[in-house]
Amino acid sequence: MKTSILYILILTVILSSCFKEDDPIQPNPKPEKEVEIIPMTQYYSYQVYFDLAIGEQVSSNPKDDFDLLFASSDTGTLIRLNTATFMMAAETSFKEFESISDTAGLDWKFDSSDGNPDSTALLNWISISGPDTSFSDYVWVINRGINDVGIHRGFNKVKFNSLKDGTFHFTYMNLDNSDQKEMYISKKSGYNHIQFSFDINAEVDFEPERSAWDLLFTQYTTLLFTDEGDPYPYLVTGVLINDAGTRVAFDSTMVFDDVVLEDVQYLDYSRDMDVIGYEWKELYGDINSGDFYYKARTNYNYFIRSKNGLFYKLRFIGFYDPETGEKGFPSFEYQRL
Repeated sequence: MKTSILYILILTVILSSCFKEDDPIQPNPKPEKEVEIIPMTQYYSYQVYFDLAIGEQVSSNPKDDFDLLFASSDTGTLIRLNTATFMMAAETSFKEFESISDTAGLDWKFDSSDGNPDSTALLNWISISGPDTSFSDYVWVINRGINDVGIHRGFNKVKFNSLKDGTFHFTYMNLDNSDQKEMYISKKSGYNHIQFSFDINAEVDFEPERSAWDLLFTQYTTLLFTDEGDPYPYLVTGVLINDAGTRVAFDSTMVFDDVVLEDVQYLDYSRDMDVIGYEWKELYGDINSGDFYYKARTNYNYFIRSKNGLFYKLRFIGFYDPETGEKGFPSFEYQRL
């Protein structure tokens, strides 16, 4: 019996020495915290698209190089304004271009900054009721707003004629009835919008594919309120999200460096385009006199569920170029959870 036991022990040692030991499984390293500076520049001249997954600014364009954004999803019908230039639109009571030559008495409307499709200035250009679709036969006047240094960009008169087989058809001209143009804008798969410029009478392709970005750093038009509670439109500088997939939750009580995934997974995430917005910075001084500066609210935490289903924490830490001191360079730190 002792001999048998000894034999088994020797055999076990010999066999075990023939097998390679398993390599220990290394845990995935925790992603490092990253810092990014966005060059919107002093007059907020540029829009910048940012992708959290690759940690890169994927596209940048002058904010006033386009005017209209046409929905590019299969069922999309919306036409939006470029709110970065304080654009507005008014539907007239005239069906002929020649019947209107000025802007007196027009009821101007803006796009809502939260992206609500029912709060867009050009909402009534199309009407869908069950299987029936009709198009407004009235002339719209488009106020193109201002450029980055406050110069007015002019007016156009537009008739939005149809949307058929994924192609928008519209006609436009100057307010004095000159330079009439006929345009057809076709949807492109994979994009939120197709952008159009009156200046060059053509599409522009500044907005990246919807799968390639999460955040848009830009000026945009929003409604603020007077001390008496009256609403008024105002041009602000901040961040809009890709509402096709990005979602954001806000908190100002957690310690940023201590936040882990379990803290944020089940928060209330919003798809409002302006959920991050502009209030992550605070104004000090008098903006009317020019003696003012901005300071980032570092206790404002934004938890982002990206288009890829990943979670990030983000907070802003500055608004000025660290080398020149020039405003218009928002900086933030972020980390994948």
